[in-house]
Amino acid sequence: MSPLRSILENEYVAPIPRIKAVCADIKSRHPERVLAYIYYGSSLRDMEDPEKMLDFYVIVDSYRKTHKNPIRTALNVLFPPAVYYHEMDHKDGVKTTCKYSIMSIKAFERRCGPTAFLSTTWGRFSQPCVILFPKDDLVKTRIFKAREQAVKHMAAQTAPLFENPVMTSKFWARGFMESYKTELRPESSEGRAEEIVLRYQDRYDAIMSALYGAADKTGLYTTSGGSKFAAKLKWFGRRALGKPVAAIRIISSAFTFAGGLDYVQHKLEKHSGVRIDVTESQRKHPVLWSPVLAWKYWRKGAFR
Repeated sequence: MSPLRSILENEYVAPIPRIKAVCADIKSRHPERVLAYIYYGSSLRDMEDPEKMLDFYVIVDSYRKTHKNPIRTALNVLFPPAVYYHEMDHKDGVKTTCKYSIMSIKAFERRCGPTAFLSTTWGRFSQPCVILFPKDDLVKTRIFKAREQAVKHMAAQTAPLFENPVMTSKFWARGFMESYKTELRPESSEGRAEEIVLRYQDRYDAIMSALYGAADKTGLYTTSGGSKFAAKLKWFGRRALGKPVAAIRIISSAFTFAGGLDYVQHKLEKHSGVRIDVTESQRKHPVLWSPVLAWKYWRKGAFR
């Protein structure tokens, strides 16, 4: 096993009963399609807090067999992942809210790999997460290999932005901040991204050593570089393309639960300060109208 794979596998945290129940409930909504769950986000750090919304990537074998709606299937292929909102009431009276994103295992591997342009997947899964209930060892191995590629790709796209040597926290915070800027995210500063990295300082130090060798006497690492101009140009392109794509993905999620479009409007207004009026047809068919709604938001500056 590679040192990097060992680091990722050691992140495993056993799920509490509430998490197990939610995963089982999601599986019942997509029978015979779920290959594994990838649990990530702030609730992973505060698993016992029932107020925290759970975040999962649900890895499936087929979009067509997972979604009942052909438009939803097409959008999942074009703009993965498909985002679903889910609530579950437990026997103790606690309600769990959950946002889960559906992606095929082939798409996950491809979007973690070295040729993937947008950082949505490889940026997110180079951060701490836990693989839950894989269907078999082959699925588990494929997901871990993809995550190794995600970490390597993230590092390769970040390294040219620095003059060597570099501090671990500065390196990963800069990379994650560049990735956040390509999405609709609440994080708005590199300082905030650095706080997130510092929570897992030992993890990122170990990853830096696995990728670039031991640190020098001052705790700094010498990374393999590349063209700084080319790296900045790529991140600019990701910002230009990533936010509209993220908007289409969010808007299409309105189809998955009652009042979904109101939720989407609230989310976009929270992140950008922009709100648009929608027609009855758009409210009734948000998936069909999602590209048009995304265009309207873009024209009003929601993704800049």
